[in-house]
Amino acid sequence: MKNMTAYEDALQMILDNVSTMEEERVPLQESMGQVLSEDIYSALDLPQAPIAGPDGYALRADDIKDASRDSPALLKIIGSSRAGHPFGQAVRPGTAIRIMTGSIVPEGADCVVRFEDTDEPEDKNGPNRNNPEEVNIYVAGSVGSGIRPVGSNIKKGTLMISKGITIGTSQILAMASIGKTDVNVIRRPVIAIMTTGDELVEPGQALSAGQVYDCNSAAISAFVSSCGGIPKIIGVARDREEDLISRIRTGLTADAVITSGGVSKGDYDLLRLVLAEMGRILFSRIKLGPGASVSFGLIDNEASRRVPVFSLSGPPIGCLVNLETLVKSAVLKMRGIERTTPTVVKATAVDGAKGFHIPFVRYAGLEKIDGENRVTINLIDKAGPLAAIAEANALVILPEKTGIKAGDTVDVLSLCKRDAKYAPI
Repeated sequence: MKNMTAYEDALQMILDNVSTMEEERVPLQESMGQVLSEDIYSALDLPQAPIAGPDGYALRADDIKDASRDSPALLKIIGSSRAGHPFGQAVRPGTAIRIMTGSIVPEGADCVVRFEDTDEPEDKNGPNRNNPEEVNIYVAGSVGSGIRPVGSNIKKGTLMISKGITIGTSQILAMASIGKTDVNVIRRPVIAIMTTGDELVEPGQALSAGQVYDCNSAAISAFVSSCGGIPKIIGVARDREEDLISRIRTGLTADAVITSGGVSKGDYDLLRLVLAEMGRILFSRIKLGPGASVSFGLIDNEASRRVPVFSLSGPPIGCLVNLETLVKSAVLKMRGIERTTPTVVKATAVDGAKGFHIPFVRYAGLEKIDGENRVTINLIDKAGPLAAIAEANALVILPEKTGIKAGDTVDVLSLCKRDAKYAPI
């Protein structure tokens, strides 16, 4: 179509013109979801001394080499050890100490036998109230059994986590275990959000004739947060050039600006005109609907820093499609994530849909049934557009003109939503 940019070209233009944020140092517990910008090496051995694996008895393997259920080895109990409170004496021939998981194995002991292989009461909960002075061992042990040696979790100097990984709970646990309190990460991008239109009213207020609720601000803000960015809502700009310019300038203090509305061909769709005056537009329409009226450009702020500006479709479904297909990849790149393309899976179409004059996105339901991915395309026909996007967990792009028939194998963009009727694949 004339003056329309192919979707793939538009996405590449965006990725070529957004930059990864700079590094910052943050407290470890605040780094969840950020991208690590340093390699993490262990500064110590873990454990730093041999420790007990199970709860049981630390002893000499030679003392129980012939032990069995029918012929147990009887040892004298000379003390106990628990995590943080090691036993201060050596284990001598014919003796044992009670030892708990994670406790340092005392000198002289070379084996730990679990309570279950001794005459320890089976239904015990907490300490043994019988205060035994001797213990019967029912199994033979070998040197090293039941003991976790020095460095068995990780050795000093080992690369524990490579930079570029997105920090999750397991990475925080691993770094905390070697004493890390703060860490170098890629800063989260701050993204200004502006909606446009004289008809917009904040949710909660009464609607007058011709007015609608501004649902896009909340949706864009939530989307930016879900992608790991920091949303900064700067309000609704009315359909006047001076108001648009003023609010965009406010937004230029952020790392990027997202607007919605005002980019179609109506008499009061002024945003593209304003963006062209303030900076440079790279594309203004794409060959993908809904949301074909979408622009992307660059504006220099007062600090001479070039700020990317995403001007999304005003209608809510078009706005969401723009977010999923264009903005998401950009935010991920800004966060420092290398793989920014959407997750695509193959699925069999349960139903069909006709093609449009351009490729067209449908919100869809992706399920795995009997080991096969199946996708229901016509959720909008069944429930209406707003109900469909609430149920959907995937997007399907209908090829222009040809569309899709039931039984076709199609590419599906998984949204990985956990708040939808259709569970994530």
